[in-house]
Amino acid sequence: MYKYPFTQPNYTLNACNLRLLTPDEAFTISQSLVKMEPWCTLGYSADTLSNYLHRPDALLYRYALVESEKIVGLMCVRYPWLRGACLELLAIFPSQQGKGSGRNVINWLESELRENNLRNLWTLVSSFNLDAQHFYQKVGFIEVGQFDDFIVADYAELLLRKVL
Repeated sequence: MYKYPFTQPNYTLNACNLRLLTPDEAFTISQSLVKMEPWCTLGYSADTLSNYLHRPDALLYRYALVESEKIVGLMCVRYPWLRGACLELLAIFPSQQGKGSGRNVINWLESELRENNLRNLWTLVSSFNLDAQHFYQKVGFIEVGQFDDFIVADYAELLLRKVL
């Protein structure tokens, strides 16, 4: 039975829950993101991130990661994208990193896509963001391309793919 992915307002994962992001939360979260990598190095402003997090976009699904009723991160996924989905943004706030939330989000994305016979999960990671590169390698992504000077000069964005 076909089940269109990313249609529910809430999902229960092992280490956290996902729920649709509200515009007020988008503004607050953007204030935190600009202090984190890669957004700090890439020079994003809080206004730019806030706009991305709440502007109308029918193909972009934005979820807050919630533990004990506290937002601990966020995930934005674009679907459809190249016979699968593109994880455009995954941010786990520093106090929660290393506790399994990121891995749980990836596992959930894989499950959503597999249920719909989709075979690709894509993401981009900045060349200087070694921690993120290491995380994505650990969860099975491989580098398939590089875009030099894509967002800012002197840095590349690495295109990663996980075949499901």
